[in-house]
Amino acid sequence: MKHHKHPPIKRPVLGKYGRVEFSLVGTNCATIDGLMERWQREYGSTINTLVVTGDHGQQPEYFTVQPGAKKMMNGVGWNEYDDKLYGSLHDLVLVNGNHYPADRQIVFIDPKKAGTLARRREQLTNVAAVILCQEATDLPQWLSDVIVAETPVWNLADAEGHLFKLFESSAQAAQAPLKALILTGGKSTRMGEDKAGLIYRNGQSEADRLAQLCEERGLETYFSVSEPSGLDNELPDRFVGLGPLGAIATAFLYNPDAAWLVLACDLPLVDGPVIDQLMNTRDSSQLATAIRGGSKPFPEPLIAIYEPRAYARLLQFLSIGYACPRKVLINSDVAEVVLEDETPLTNANTPNERRAVLERLSK
Repeated sequence: MKHHKHPPIKRPVLGKYGRVEFSLVGTNCATIDGLMERWQREYGSTINTLVVTGDHGQQPEYFTVQPGAKKMMNGVGWNEYDDKLYGSLHDLVLVNGNHYPADRQIVFIDPKKAGTLARRREQLTNVAAVILCQEATDLPQWLSDVIVAETPVWNLADAEGHLFKLFESSAQAAQAPLKALILTGGKSTRMGEDKAGLIYRNGQSEADRLAQLCEERGLETYFSVSEPSGLDNELPDRFVGLGPLGAIATAFLYNPDAAWLVLACDLPLVDGPVIDQLMNTRDSSQLATAIRGGSKPFPEPLIAIYEPRAYARLLQFLSIGYACPRKVLINSDVAEVVLEDETPLTNANTPNERRAVLERLSK
């Protein structure tokens, strides 16, 4: 057996920065940066986009972050792993290829910059489109040998619309597949017996009822457990003793490229229409999409869809001593599904609460 110095962990599928990235290379930086800035202005609010360009000779003394009016500067270094940590928080990354490479490329044929493009020949590994600048009519032979025959070739005059459609469709096509996680690993201390095994209707345990609802909607479904029993669809807790947040982080450890619809077993009035509303309202550009009762100030963290970018955020909160998933949602960019009828949000954590739910269901 091959010896592993460190335990193998499944890594998300990323390029130099994120899951979907394009470098724009071959013409002047003003043209490239202009295109990226126009995209950011027009679509950056709906498609979470990171733009990467060079400093063009103005090297900042410090790395700067400015949230709102607050400007922060520090001298911390930056490397390729930081590129991925930050880039993976975005749905689309656009890169000035005159400065930095990316896994897919948009190539400009600009006679004035022919040498610049030729020097980056080794970076052209997956050309998505070619754009002919005003004085260009043909592709260099060496580039014709690099690209596939189906690669689109556009004139600069009408390329912007084609490019924007390419960026949009690529980001949308890369939306993470949705899987379901049923939380069954709690201690059920207040109830006095395992809430996941309680039966409220149809002779089904809550865990099985919720799993059936998810599977009927085509979701690959897993159970979060504290101790494995040998079933294939169990995810034993890898963040022991950290409650629901640990269970969600465990799911991302198992598959960091999936989004996870998380459901708790102490909400026995959650039904198919509620899950449908959550799935249909999913906003993958946000960290999560969560249910919120109309009279409640905060979203419900255990009736929610967590996007892949939520994984890093959960771990960040753990690193500063917070294991509450609701606190993560409150302090992050989250889409909300507001339920004016809050009946499905009724908790059953004690025997008295369970009796009240059973009485409601019997009417």
